[in-house]
Amino acid sequence: MAKRRDKPFRILPPDRFKGKKIILAATDEVEANDVVASEFMSVILELDPGDYLITDESDVLDFVPFDSKDVAEIWARIEAVYGINQLDVGSGRLVRIFEMISKHRIVQ
Repeated sequence: MAKRRDKPFRILPPDRFKGKKIILAATDEVEANDVVASEFMSVILELDPGDYLITDESDVLDFVPFDSKDVAEIWARIEAVYGINQLDVGSGRLVRIFEMISKHRIVQ
């Protein structure tokens, strides 16, 4: 799970983002797997609905500390709970994981 840093946030000048737009990635695939997504976020990442924002581009790397790229603990939990691993999925993208979980459940 992502750990909070004790360093204070740096305050940016007010004009830093003036005239710029933020475009959120699509969420169609997440919404198509909304039940699995909600369960996954709760069980694997221990986050409640409303505590996170995920899109079709979200990756497990988004949920580790910024100075780390170690996703081994997350994948260990995924394998223990859902019986799938990173090689099965072939990607760290959450929507691919959700799809594999759904497929794995249908097969069983």
